[in-house]
Amino acid sequence: MDRREFSFDQIMLLWEVLWTHYFSEHFHLYLCVGILKRYRLRIIGEGMDFDTLLKFINELSGQINIDRAIQDAEALCTIAGEAGADCIPPGTPPSMPIETDGGLYLQEDDVL
Repeated sequence: MDRREFSFDQIMLLWEVLWTHYFSEHFHLYLCVGILKRYRLRIIGEGMDFDTLLKFINELSGQINIDRAIQDAEALCTIAGEAGADCIPPGTPPSMPIETDGGLYLQEDDVL
């Protein structure tokens, strides 16, 4: 059984949205909140603990409408504005690395 969450075209759309940093460099957080918000009534209604919530989210594989999730995340990001950005702790990794040297990404570890 194929357990892919999204089709290839959907993944390309998602990566493109994340790479642009158009709405926020932390757009992935808004995307997660948007997905949780969409299922909030069931999550709260069933009083899910962490393990149950994790299982529930894993079982959503293949059922999340990526277009709707991106739209929800865009709306959340717009509504939150600067106040939302201020709530993200300093040092939180961005959705995708930010170019700092003309196209090459700097590595922060000493592997190379």
